[in-house]
Amino acid sequence: MSMLEAKCPECGRKAQVNDEMSEVKCGHCGFSATYDDYIEIMKGKAVDIADNFQASWDRNPF
Repeated sequence: MSMLEAKCPECGRKAQVNDEMSEVKCGHCGFSATYDDYIEIMKGKAVDIADNFQASWDRNPF
C-alpha cells in the first residue's frame, strides 16, 4: 500500500503519513509528529492565515 502525502508544516514540501494514519514524517526537513499533533498544527496555521487575511482586509478592503 502506498503512503499518503501531507504538506509539511515546517518546510512546505511533501511529508508522508503512515498506513495507520498515526504519524507524519517529512524526509526533507526531518519534521515528525503524531497525526493528531499534525492536525492541530495545521489547524493553527489555517487560523493564522484567516486572521492575517482579515487584518489585511480591514486595513484595505479594495
